[in-house]
Amino acid sequence: MTIAGYLQREIELGTFPGASWAVGSSRGIDQTGAVGHAVAVPLRIPATVDTIYDCASITKPLVTTTLALELFPLDHIIHGYAVRELLTHTTGLRPWLPLYAFDDPLRAILDEGPECERGTRVIYSDLNFILLWMAIDNFDELARSRLDARLKPPASLKPRIAATEWGQRWERNMDPRAARCPLRSGLIWGETHDGNSHHLGNGCAGNAGLFATASEVFEMTRSVLARTPPVKNETSHLNDARGLGWQMGTGSAMTEMLSPGNFGHTGFTGTSVWIDPQRDKIMVLLTNRVHPIAAPNAMLRIRGEFHRLALLV
Repeated sequence: MTIAGYLQREIELGTFPGASWAVGSSRGIDQTGAVGHAVAVPLRIPATVDTIYDCASITKPLVTTTLALELFPLDHIIHGYAVRELLTHTTGLRPWLPLYAFDDPLRAILDEGPECERGTRVIYSDLNFILLWMAIDNFDELARSRLDARLKPPASLKPRIAATEWGQRWERNMDPRAARCPLRSGLIWGETHDGNSHHLGNGCAGNAGLFATASEVFEMTRSVLARTPPVKNETSHLNDARGLGWQMGTGSAMTEMLSPGNFGHTGFTGTSVWIDPQRDKIMVLLTNRVHPIAAPNAMLRIRGEFHRLALLV
């Protein structure tokens, strides 16, 4: 089965409205494609290879990690935490807080964020990357000038952007404090899906905010890997395998077909970029699986099958 055929089957099953992908190596892209729809309701716009997706947490390794590594030594302290701890999610901070529900978001992180003793567990947390974002002066400008990253896309690009959720229904149900806020109620389209990124960062808060095509994510990944230290497991003594800003493959349904030392990152909106260094393979899959409703689905399995097919390209 081809990548296009497999993703089209998932579209017909209702897993996501549309998808775009790019597969290749350190030498460049070998295959790109797109299937389905970038927008399914209230109108239908086909997905193409030029469709721009809300990349969600792919922002963490491609933008925030890259800038942090260029600006700070790993032992640099940001609000009590070392950069290394923030990048490897070993601060002990809880996964998420609706920071837009607090008068002082930084104080909320420092006071309500700690969940366990620092250095004792890996807890994947948006709060780590929001602290990094807070510490990087002129974050948006540096992302554009140094990385050619598209943050806060202009309204003129909206017809090319894949829509996401209809209102912040998912976050509304995550925390009662979020439900008491004036959350978005219409179609989220052309602006970041993540609530903290939208409300706190006006479109980007370090944890999410990158908008890109599959080919652009591929090229950003190539560029980032060429300018940052080799990715390796920094938390082998703990409960989860993390590199500096990257997730290490641990033999799950998403990565069991890949070589040892593989790494990548996923995004809540249905995006992922994964690298198999031994095979010199870069695999990018972008979907809008939260459109029009964010609901649990089998993205781990789907990404795994995509990787299996991508290895054949």
